[in-house]
Amino acid sequence: MNDDEATVPGPNEMLLSSINKRIIPYEQSDPSTEPLFVNFAHSALLGDDCYLDVGIITLESIDPKENPNRVGDFVVLSRLVMSRRTMLSIRDQINSVLASPKGTVNGP
Repeated sequence: MNDDEATVPGPNEMLLSSINKRIIPYEQSDPSTEPLFVNFAHSALLGDDCYLDVGIITLESIDPKENPNRVGDFVVLSRLVMSRRTMLSIRDQINSVLASPKGTVNGP
């Protein structure tokens, strides 16, 4: 796996000049049968708390014909708040998954 496959695309890779973030109400169903799909994440640190917004950049935002201003529409589906220690643990788990050979299953 090369680094390009393991990178979450940022606004520059999507050819967007900026991102408008909006939070929408979302009714989550059972995550084991209907997992939440995301294609973008934004993180922030405030004091000792880490925030991770996950959601989608709309397809219309990526299409230059429909979005001549190149301003992305980031729909936040969930906001996670955790300690720095938990965020580091998640980072380590993600790195471990991405380092595994394709087709292997990690975790429960």
